[in-house]
Amino acid sequence: MNGRLLKSGLAALALATPGAADAQNAADPAALAKAKELLQASNLIAMRDQMVALVEAQIAALVRDANPGQDDKVDRGVADLVRPALKRRIPEYLDLAAGVYADHFTRAELDQLITFYKSPLGQKLVREQAELVPDITKMSKAWINRVGNDVLKDAAADLTKRGLKAPGA
Repeated sequence: MNGRLLKSGLAALALATPGAADAQNAADPAALAKAKELLQASNLIAMRDQMVALVEAQIAALVRDANPGQDDKVDRGVADLVRPALKRRIPEYLDLAAGVYADHFTRAELDQLITFYKSPLGQKLVREQAELVPDITKMSKAWINRVGNDVLKDAAADLTKRGLKAPGA
């Protein structure tokens, strides 16, 4: 299986959680329980469906590539074999995600995060997240293209002076 494909997709959904690390939380069942409660309150638990869909699509593409012209058989095989196998592995993912949160936040911080996510504003953030992420992604791509092109254009002459060819030149 193409590990690079899976890693790139999973990296896109990786959770970055800033905060004070509390190494003792990793083995602390109370911190893990709090982290699992946070996953539920913040709706990060819903990522399980996104994770399954992402990995399923990547596996299906690999199986399709290995079996050209057999898309219907591949689709049935993925639906019958791959999807259920991935869903069975979701508790493992949630345990690992809880461990990451327990590593980055103290129990007291986890309590504060849970309180926030259960508040009206926290619940609004949960509801809006589905629209925020695509909007931020779209905005980021546009910004990257615009700024990248501007910077390349501005640097083109200096790159040429250094004996380098500017992209698109």
